[in-house]
Amino acid sequence: MKPFILLSSFFLFCQTTEAQQFLIRYDLAEEEVRYFKIRKRGDTVSVPVISLVSGQTVSLQLLNASGGYRQRITYISKPEPAESVLIPGIGNAGSGPLSALLPAAENKLLETADIFRTTGADRPDNKRADAYLQNRARQLFTAKYNEFSAASRLYAQAALFDQQCHFLWKELARLRYNTGDKGEQIRQSATEKTEGLFPGASRDLSLILQVKEEQNTSALGQQLAGSLQALETVYGSFADLEIFSPAADSLLRLARNRTKYTLPNGTGAGSLSGDRLREQIASLFSKISHDQYRQLSQLDINRQTVTAAIDFLPAVDSITSLALEDNRPDSFRRLIPILKKEPVRFRNTFGFSFVSYAENRWHYFVRPDGVIDREEADLFQPVAVSFLHFYAPRDKGFRWGGSFGAGLPVGGDNTKLNILLGLSTFFGKNDPVSLTLGISGTQVKKLSGYKLGDTVNFTELGAGHFASVYRAGYFFSLSFNPASLTSND
Repeated sequence: MKPFILLSSFFLFCQTTEAQQFLIRYDLAEEEVRYFKIRKRGDTVSVPVISLVSGQTVSLQLLNASGGYRQRITYISKPEPAESVLIPGIGNAGSGPLSALLPAAENKLLETADIFRTTGADRPDNKRADAYLQNRARQLFTAKYNEFSAASRLYAQAALFDQQCHFLWKELARLRYNTGDKGEQIRQSATEKTEGLFPGASRDLSLILQVKEEQNTSALGQQLAGSLQALETVYGSFADLEIFSPAADSLLRLARNRTKYTLPNGTGAGSLSGDRLREQIASLFSKISHDQYRQLSQLDINRQTVTAAIDFLPAVDSITSLALEDNRPDSFRRLIPILKKEPVRFRNTFGFSFVSYAENRWHYFVRPDGVIDREEADLFQPVAVSFLHFYAPRDKGFRWGGSFGAGLPVGGDNTKLNILLGLSTFFGKNDPVSLTLGISGTQVKKLSGYKLGDTVNFTELGAGHFASVYRAGYFFSLSFNPASLTSND
């Protein structure tokens, strides 16, 4: 029964060992690499290096890696501030020809007397013309200009909203390919900017696609063009009615100039506007909101692998590239060092050891008065040794292992073989030098049949007064691997 329990425990231990995994976590925003050992689901412990043992896997976890990049992993073995958006003909928000019209002509309605004054500056109307028709034409021009002025104001507001949409589109594109901030910061910034223009969009994405009447730039542009055409028609009747008004001439020129810069391109926000612009905003905001900024992949590394090179390749479609303009993201590479503890390695070294045994510390002799006495002898004895080391090499940290060796004393009367067992640490590239400490064992001479202080009838202690016994002592040793000393690996 007992052998069965021991065997079962052994197999359970093997299965547990095989189930262990290692995780390399790389934070792209912080450019920080950490190593973890996964003992069981949800239980990880930080470790300085990973272990390459048969049956174990090593995974790579990328933090704060945007979904806008594809990753390609290769292995190396050992041997902006927000830019101002300009609307053609309008400029920045609150400036430009159209906005210049608002304070003067759109904040209050014009009266007929404001345009047609009978002053010295006006050319007198022809008295032969029909006074009723003249007066009606003046009133109609005033009304049509006020309609144009109101349409200009609504169009300017809608164009400003389109400008804000265009700016939001560019901001979301920049955030989508941002690798310098943490994922939570990117997601929060995208939410704040989008909610500022489309309240409730984080709960209902369709709100971005809903076009309100006062935001329909296309429809308001057509309305503005119709108002200008109606104003042109009324003004065209002035010649037949012989109506002359420098103020009306100036207002018509001003209206023509304003629409000349705004109507051809609609919003003036670039090649993307209206529904297509909103669709892109919704798409980018959805991608940022659903990005996990946490990606996991398995690494295929071996004993020779020293670095995992990750190439981040931007996945940018042609529409989004318009938003990025000259700031289109480039591919970039990050190098992740693979600090590992390799499987057990065996290595031979040769050198010298200094052993110490309690029995060898004293030299026994007979005093002239016939009493056995002792005096201090050598504390250590040099031994030429050869070691077999077994240890797990690693790229970083303290390297140590077990050692078994044997050697013969150098000089002295003791020529017995010394057996040494201890712990070793290694120094240098490819571990050429070893320092070993441990216990040793050999045959030593022990005073037999007599003890310290006995009075004897002979003057010298001979070989027959000692017995050979096995004793344990301790040692320290410095040894070398000749091949590693000259290796360039």
